[in-house]
Amino acid sequence: MGKARFLSQNLITDATMLSVLSLRPGIVTAALKEGVGAAGMTPSGNYAGMADKEYIVEIDSIAGGTEIGQATFRWSDGGGAWNATGVATSAAAISLNESVSIKFTAGSGDDFAPADRWYFKGINLFSPSAMLDLDRDHRYRSAALHAPNTITVDFGTAREVKALILGDHNFTAGATILLAGDDANTFDSDGGAAQISEEIAWSEEIILHYPAVTATKRYWRISVTDGDNPAGYIEIGELFLGSYLQLSKNFQDGYSEEMTDLLEANATPYGVERERFFNSRMRFEINYELLPAADVSGIRAMLAALRSRSAGTRKPFWFNKDSAVVAEIWLVKADGLPARHRTLSYFNATLILTEVLASV
Repeated sequence: MGKARFLSQNLITDATMLSVLSLRPGIVTAALKEGVGAAGMTPSGNYAGMADKEYIVEIDSIAGGTEIGQATFRWSDGGGAWNATGVATSAAAISLNESVSIKFTAGSGDDFAPADRWYFKGINLFSPSAMLDLDRDHRYRSAALHAPNTITVDFGTAREVKALILGDHNFTAGATILLAGDDANTFDSDGGAAQISEEIAWSEEIILHYPAVTATKRYWRISVTDGDNPAGYIEIGELFLGSYLQLSKNFQDGYSEEMTDLLEANATPYGVERERFFNSRMRFEINYELLPAADVSGIRAMLAALRSRSAGTRKPFWFNKDSAVVAEIWLVKADGLPARHRTLSYFNATLILTEVLASV
């Protein structure tokens, strides 16, 4: 039996580190207006952004007149500066970015006044950022099936990868899944091939892979070829590429592992019950005997890094109960770590873990 591992150190910290071959398009919302001008503005398009953005369109000059075609505007996609200024208003579609366009509609009276402003959003419910928020109801989806679909990670500097997790995926058992690492984003530094290339074994719902050789590379790529997938796209809920905490000794035999059904039940006056089953949840109580103080500190430090009092959040992490069995992997939250001092710098400790679930 391998030692338990706790995987919380995801080296992918922001969606800007990710690029995907194929992205399912999103939507743009209706616009909210501030101002006294009579004109309206309508956004349109299949939003192609990697992350959600809030757009601002503002009239910046009426020196040429107050009507459509005379006034100009500036616009921003929320990046902290105006993307363009002095753009002519038009009743025809005006392209902004990310496949988003706007057009203006004349009203009764002066169409524009200085500082007339519109707000709208570009939203992608299936963007790559969904793989990083540890919400099991969120998914990245490709627009189509390619041979292969790829997700490329740029750490900005060489980083050591000890584990890969692809959670809540929709890959079929016939999929070919590869992990590649390289010093170059062309993945051809080893005589035309990637310096690191490993095939990943398929597993239903959650895939955990420990590379045969841990390597330190800047660029990493996950490739999925699944041409027979009936959905017509690949889907990934969680992506983890990083390291783990492994304690110096394993937990004792005799640990507690409980599965609880989550359901609602209504009973008739005769005592006949009608149940509605929703889900089942795992709960673990794993006991460590004579655990060194350094290990207790390591667990506490990991849990502390996952909590934020200012944000009011407590992030989950991955629990691999037996590192020799990659199928034994759950996304969990820690509900307690009672520790009792035994002797010198050793403790008996119990780590209480509850599985984090998905709605569907």
